[in-house]
Amino acid sequence: MTAVTDGERWDTLPPGVPGSLEWSHSGIALDSEGNLYWAHPGGGALLVRRAPDGDVERIEVPLLEIHGITYDPSGGGALWLADPGFKARPPDYDFEARQGCAGRFDLATREFTALRPPSHPAYAGDSWRPTSIAINGPAVYVADGYGASLVHIYGERGHEKTIDGTESGKAFACPHGVAIAESERGPELVVADRVNRRLMTFGPDGDHRGSFTDARLRAPSCLAVRGGELIVTDLDGALTAVDLERGALRHIIPFPAAGKREGWPNDRRGDTLKRPELVAGTLNSPHGVTVGPDGSIYLTEYVIGGREVRLTPRQAETPPRLR
Repeated sequence: MTAVTDGERWDTLPPGVPGSLEWSHSGIALDSEGNLYWAHPGGGALLVRRAPDGDVERIEVPLLEIHGITYDPSGGGALWLADPGFKARPPDYDFEARQGCAGRFDLATREFTALRPPSHPAYAGDSWRPTSIAINGPAVYVADGYGASLVHIYGERGHEKTIDGTESGKAFACPHGVAIAESERGPELVVADRVNRRLMTFGPDGDHRGSFTDARLRAPSCLAVRGGELIVTDLDGALTAVDLERGALRHIIPFPAAGKREGWPNDRRGDTLKRPELVAGTLNSPHGVTVGPDGSIYLTEYVIGGREVRLTPRQAETPPRLR
């Protein structure tokens, strides 16, 4: 399906698993060769659409739910994967659960190396539920959005520091997504603090630098960088661009005019959850996001069966049609 939004061409990508009844909760990433990675809706595997012909391959990984996917070009290329450790399963969408996990998946050897869960007092009562990972040289930033609502910094010697957001006067509440963005002060860590409806910036060492709020930011979830803007998926149904230097926000795709239906992000019919009708040009529940070298935005949706979308700037060369 194709549509035209304000300044962007919308293409709904062919599904990796047509007709899947699994509830997709996926991240998304591009590697340096243009291969596109997202999670198999049933868990336990990555799907990769190979450039340039669009063939889809399944890659097994020892994880339940591949929620966060970040490409790291160092060392021959790897993906950093975040698994919160739970997944809704059909037909009733009850949760399968296990210990959460975060780590590095080597694309050459296909070996997964897990980070050691942080030793922190919060985990005496909360589970380790990683949701997103950002990379800055040897530093690895892991957001535990679904567990203790903390962000952890790892270095070459392992876990080094924990950020809880309290320097801002308010602790994190579901720090769902993290990304590294360039600023006038150099690289900064940006955190999508979803329940608090804000974006927060930190120095590479975790020192708090600022917060951004706006009434049009409802449920900021995942982050990518395009030029001087942050591209933010808002789970309530919008795609947003934020310029943190200027304190400006604009909607690339606005929230749907209709309110949330019963069973959102799916459709409840009696006691049964079904995949809703999804329309080109309108978002239902945008989740993972990444940006290509031509400025194209790729995103996933949190919904039964999943949906993957590419938004191409009008001035960019139109990518090849995917089959």
